[in-house]
Amino acid sequence: MKTLIHITLTLFLIASLIPVLSGCSSRNETPTYSEDSTIVYSPNQPDGVNANITLCRKVGKKTGKRIDTGTVFTIKEKTKIHAFFDIENRNIFADKEIMFHVEWIGPDGKSFYRKRIDLLQDDSSSTINSSISITPAKRQQGSYKVRFFLFRELIAEKKFELRDFVPITGKEFDITANITLCRKVGKKTGKRIGAGTVFTIKKKAKVRAIIDLENRDDYLDKELKFKVEWIEPNGKSFYRKKIDFSPGDSTSTIKSSISITPKKRQPGNYIFRVYLYNTLLAEKKFELR
Repeated sequence: MKTLIHITLTLFLIASLIPVLSGCSSRNETPTYSEDSTIVYSPNQPDGVNANITLCRKVGKKTGKRIDTGTVFTIKEKTKIHAFFDIENRNIFADKEIMFHVEWIGPDGKSFYRKRIDLLQDDSSSTINSSISITPAKRQQGSYKVRFFLFRELIAEKKFELRDFVPITGKEFDITANITLCRKVGKKTGKRIGAGTVFTIKKKAKVRAIIDLENRDDYLDKELKFKVEWIEPNGKSFYRKKIDFSPGDSTSTIKSSISITPKKRQPGNYIFRVYLYNTLLAEKKFELR
């Protein structure tokens, strides 16, 4: 009889603890997805702490701007992924020390880097950041995650993909270039003045090259690397310049210029060329007299 009473009491205690234990979590178990694909475990209280995660390839040294944001990154030398955790309702812990954890998880589901960040009472920071190297020696292609914890409770996570580096030749892009050579460009109007292919060598004179890119809008989400080159009558390049467009940059015109003063140039046939990566897009011949 005593044994039966003991078992009954034990079962009663377990049953009474179930709702208590299940109610320990201060967050919804079913996540929601933000517009930028952050997986958010929202607090049960409407004014509870939330976080949004942004991943990017670079951070502006002077501006702090997050450059090349996204969820797909290329494995290559001297490259990192930066994660920014923007905290909402940070002020509810203004008088307390807060403990956060950042955890990076590889394709095998295992954590390969974990970092603890404590914000002290007098620290009003509402953004935390962490970064990892994605060099070939350290990472392999696959699906990864970064997770963000508040007091060891998961509040947000974000999935991202690492891909092996494939050299870009430029032939992958259906971009064409039209070159205009001119003597001047109107400061206010942008009008191309003295356009042609024959120019006179004289003091303070220049030849300006304006390159209009067609189908540029089809690749606004891509990084594009251009190069311009000026070639003198002996066939040698005397001036080169690289122009890089980051994802989101809608620029569709490239400009370059050279001085054609008597001290710098001699009469003869010249060539101007523009490349996309290693592919020649267009060239234009011109004469200096």
